[in-house]
Amino acid sequence: MHIQKHKVVRCPSCGKEVPFENNPYRPFCSRGCKGVDLIHWADESYRIHKNEHDGEDPEDGK
Repeated sequence: MHIQKHKVVRCPSCGKEVPFENNPYRPFCSRGCKGVDLIHWADESYRIHKNEHDGEDPEDGK
């Protein structure tokens, strides 16, 4: 008897668990969640915030 395990991932938009294989919207659960993610990228909602102290040398005391 061979038991096959299916890979399950969480949708990055809503957190719902969905199968990874045979999912046309992977890693998202639906076309809607995929669209929401695209909107966030387009309006630049996803950003890496820069720390005000980035790039300063701690030994310079600046």
